[in-house]
Amino acid sequence: MRIDILTLFPNMFAPLRESIVKRAGEKGLADIHITDIRDFAFDKHRIVDDLVYGGGPGMVMKPEPIFEAVNSIQKELVSRPRIILTTPRGEKFTQRKARELAKEEHLLFICGHYEGIDERVREALVTDELSIGDFILTGGELPSMVMVDSIIRLMPGVLGDDFSSEEESFSAGLLEYPQYTRPPEYLGRKVPDVLLGGNHQQIRVWRQKQALKKTWQNRPDLLKSAALTKDDRAFIKELEEKGRKNYRLFTALVHYPVYNKKKEIINTSITNLDLHDIARASATYQVENYFIVQPVEIQHQLARTLIAHWTRGYGARYNPDRKEALSKIILLNSLNDVKNNIEERFGSPPQVIATAARAYPQTIGYREMRETMERQGGNYLILFGTGWGLEESVIETTDFMLKPVYGPGEYNHLSVRSAVSIILDRLQGEKWW
Repeated sequence: MRIDILTLFPNMFAPLRESIVKRAGEKGLADIHITDIRDFAFDKHRIVDDLVYGGGPGMVMKPEPIFEAVNSIQKELVSRPRIILTTPRGEKFTQRKARELAKEEHLLFICGHYEGIDERVREALVTDELSIGDFILTGGELPSMVMVDSIIRLMPGVLGDDFSSEEESFSAGLLEYPQYTRPPEYLGRKVPDVLLGGNHQQIRVWRQKQALKKTWQNRPDLLKSAALTKDDRAFIKELEEKGRKNYRLFTALVHYPVYNKKKEIINTSITNLDLHDIARASATYQVENYFIVQPVEIQHQLARTLIAHWTRGYGARYNPDRKEALSKIILLNSLNDVKNNIEERFGSPPQVIATAARAYPQTIGYREMRETMERQGGNYLILFGTGWGLEESVIETTDFMLKPVYGPGEYNHLSVRSAVSIILDRLQGEKWW
């Protein structure tokens, strides 16, 4: 295979002169050429970029040097190369794509820079637009190196054992199982007994289950397209059932700091309905504890009087179910007190999940949040704001931001009690998907 790379920074490609890619070149299996795009900028200043038509920030790479560079390469060859533009708006590069490209005789990579490349390059030359992930890099050099490495190692004869590429991560749609070597025990950590027993059928089963578990924990999206057997699906279901027992969920109703309608920071009052309804929802959905965050002592006294009636007084005898629910309530002065309480009792601080009635740039969906809790385990604390919502500094320090609860229309003014019940049902209730 011949691989051409068009770049403004040819010195970045030193890694392609090392390791497996280097050996592929020495064996005559891969012939890599690095071309400096500036060599085809024929004005005296070798300009390769210019201002954006229509206005806007930054510069765009000019079409002429790229067209000239591609034409120069094509003059040397009979067949037209597969031309790949590395761009964040491209199709995501996958192992399947790597296998497809590994069958080609000639690949040509164009590394973008600045605000991008003149669109006429894409229209006239490019056959594939590829991205290595949903993040922004300085230029296309690193993505092209990643793709070249992935493609070359799939070519016959490049790896010492061709089967080694068949069993790696993603080849069967799953992440790779754990690997071990000598010694059998190190720093008190032992190699799993099954790998030392010599029973290849048991090893095969163990490896498949480990691959399934690692994929379920780190990349559950891959399971949707993986070729799973009936036994595989049963094992995934078993992992999901165990996952529900692997984490603790807590709720907290925050009375301070929150906003009022004028966007002023205030402290709100505890209400009897919030005590009862959120405690009952928390009990229904197996929440470990329901915290009331309220710094005012007289408010604590009021709440303790109400709670005592239902947990120790006549209300406890009259309605034992209400006693069970309100027994989950813990009154504390601040969110730091809540986090410390959870850490002291359960050994680790909680990851904090914020809620709000309006959308934020970085949010997580309910299904994704539920799967994260099941896979990662640990303690999770959901914050619900009173008044007109949680103060911004509170939201900024949380680990997750849940999407708002929306109805079919524009009205969006649920009571906090209703929002708690809906959110807990989505996170803890019967799966709706």
